[in-house]
Amino acid sequence: MGAAEGWIKRLYARSVLSSLSNGASQPFIAVYAAVLGATSSQIGFLHAVNNLAASAFQPLWGFLSDKSGARVKPILYSTLVSSLLWVPILLVGDPAVYIAIVGAQFIVASVSAPIFTALIGEVVPLATRSMIVAALNFWSQAGSLISTLSVGFVSLLGFHGYQVGFSIAAVAGVLASLVFWGMKDSPRSKTMSGELTLQYVLQHIISSRQFLRFTIISNIYGFYMSVAWPCFTVTMTRVVNLSFFEIAVLAVISGVAGLFFSSVGRGIFESWGDVRSLAICRASLVSLALVYAYIPSFWSFALVDIVAGMANAGINISLLLYITRITSVEDRGTFTAVYNLLQGLAFFFGSLVGGQLLQQLEGPLGLEGALRVTLTVSAVGRLVFGLLHYQLQK
Repeated sequence: MGAAEGWIKRLYARSVLSSLSNGASQPFIAVYAAVLGATSSQIGFLHAVNNLAASAFQPLWGFLSDKSGARVKPILYSTLVSSLLWVPILLVGDPAVYIAIVGAQFIVASVSAPIFTALIGEVVPLATRSMIVAALNFWSQAGSLISTLSVGFVSLLGFHGYQVGFSIAAVAGVLASLVFWGMKDSPRSKTMSGELTLQYVLQHIISSRQFLRFTIISNIYGFYMSVAWPCFTVTMTRVVNLSFFEIAVLAVISGVAGLFFSSVGRGIFESWGDVRSLAICRASLVSLALVYAYIPSFWSFALVDIVAGMANAGINISLLLYITRITSVEDRGTFTAVYNLLQGLAFFFGSLVGGQLLQQLEGPLGLEGALRVTLTVSAVGRLVFGLLHYQLQK
C-alpha cells in the first residue's frame, strides 16, 4: 500500500499544480491573440487547433503509450516542454507567430491527458479509485478557478495580467512535470491486442447503429457550436472591450456554476434520463450565442455564463452516462477514443468556418453585423441539432 500512497500523493500534487497553470492561462489565450491584433480568421484558427489537439490527437498518444508501455516519461516531458513554451509566447508580439507557438504548445500538452488517465487506472487501487478520481477532479476544478480569480485580482493592482498569468502558468507547469521526476513506470501485463486494427474498429462502429447515430448528431452539433467560439473572443475584446479582470470573473462564474451543478444536479439527470438531459443541456447553449449576438454587455455575459456553466456540466455527465449505457465494457475505450477524435475534428472545422465567415462578413456588414449573422448561424445549429438528440431514444 506504501507504493500506492506515494503515487496518489504525486497524482494530487500534479493535478493541483496543473490546475493552477491552466487557470492562470487558458481563459486568456485566445483573448491575448485578439489583443495582439489577430484577425477573426486567425482567432478561429487558434480555437480550431486548440480543440483538435485537445480531442483528436489523444487516441494517437494513448495508442503509442499503450504500445510502448511508457507512462511517466511522456507525461513528464510533454508537461515540461509545453510549460517552457510560455517563455517565447511571452516574448512575441506578432499575432501569427504567437498563434503558431500556442498551437505547437497545445499539441505537445495534449500528450499528457490520455496517458495520465491510464496511469491513474494502473497505480490507484480499484477499491479507492472512484473516490480518488472524484477528489482529483474537484481539486483540479477548484484550483483552476482560484488561479483564474487570483490573476484577475493581480491585474487590478496595476500588473500586466497576461504576463503574470502566463508566467504563473510556466512556473506551475514546470513544477507539475517535476513531480514525476525519478519515478518509474509500474510493472503491468501487456493488454494491447494485435487484432485491434483500424479496419476492425471502423467496421465495428458502423455496425453499431445506435452509436453511429449518436456520433453523427453529436458532431454536427459540435460543428455549429464551435462556429461561435471566435465570435465570443472578438465580442469580448472588440465590441464590449472587457478588462482582464472582467474576463477572469466570467471564467470563474461559469466554472463555479458548473462545479455546483455537477454536485447537486445528479438527481435531475436521473429523473430526466441521459438522452433528455443531453438534448436539453445542449439546446440551452443557444442562449450563449444569442446573448453575445444581440445584448452584449458584461452583466448579460455573467448571467448567461451561469446557464452555460450548468449546461456544460450537464452535458459532461449525460455524455458519460449515455456512452456507458450504449457501449460494452470491451468496446468502451475504443468507442470513446473515436468519438473524441471525431468531436475534435468537428470543433476544428467549426472554429475555422466561424472565423473565416466572420472575417468575410466584416467588410459588407461591419463588425457587429458580421458577429450577429455568424452567431445566429451558430444559434440555429445549436438549437436544431441539440433538440435532435431526442432521436437517440429511438
